[in-house]
Amino acid sequence: MAAQAPLPERRYTIVVTSCGRFDLLKATLNSLKPNLDLAPEAWIVVEDSGDEAVRAAVAECGIGAQIILNRPQLGQMRAIDRAYEHVKTPYVFHCEDDWDFYRPGFIAESFAVLEACPDVSIVLLRPREEQNKLVRDAPSETVNGVRLFFQDPALHPEYFSYAFNPGMRRMSDYHRVGPFGPIGYEPDISYAFKKQGFRLANLEDGAVRHIGDGRHVEDPSLPKKARDPWAKLKRSIGKRLKRVQRALSGD
Repeated sequence: MAAQAPLPERRYTIVVTSCGRFDLLKATLNSLKPNLDLAPEAWIVVEDSGDEAVRAAVAECGIGAQIILNRPQLGQMRAIDRAYEHVKTPYVFHCEDDWDFYRPGFIAESFAVLEACPDVSIVLLRPREEQNKLVRDAPSETVNGVRLFFQDPALHPEYFSYAFNPGMRRMSDYHRVGPFGPIGYEPDISYAFKKQGFRLANLEDGAVRHIGDGRHVEDPSLPKKARDPWAKLKRSIGKRLKRVQRALSGD
């Protein structure tokens, strides 16, 4: 069944971040496209490897997307910023290149939640068993006819206010907090959203699973991972101190 055109106030763009893993990208697009219950206004694929082969991979999936090639490689956050500069709709469905979508309905459900909950930054789609252990036992609720659970930001100094897992989000919230590149990485961005009073919602009926385990791509914008035990210890202590400082700040 063809996807329905969204209501005018539910106009959205799909943005997919990719970096050279074209087998995973094709699996993602081929599972996402048939499960869209409301049609997007546009598709954008930002390829951080700069490899022209992304064009053939996207075309093979039958998707007419705007392709953005990053040369040189920018790293995840700045690649997202560059893609979002081209978004013309009030909403964006953000997705990385390593996910498998397995049921329809989640687009309309996500809009229903965002329309009812202005303090929700994203409606996430992963099943409970794939969530952080801190939020797996969150109570189930029904909001605007949609069963969901909330991820409470109070459970962690940084997490549970923003994430880059697949999900619908408002561009107005991005413009309120972003651009992301100068802020840092995912924990820093979640912390920035937390300070603005945001939380995450998660559909009770999961719609996506992760397929990219063991296929991590190094981000050139981040310090290289520590290899020796002493460097790993220093990095761990630094992260913990940062989290303690944020927890004590009262934000």
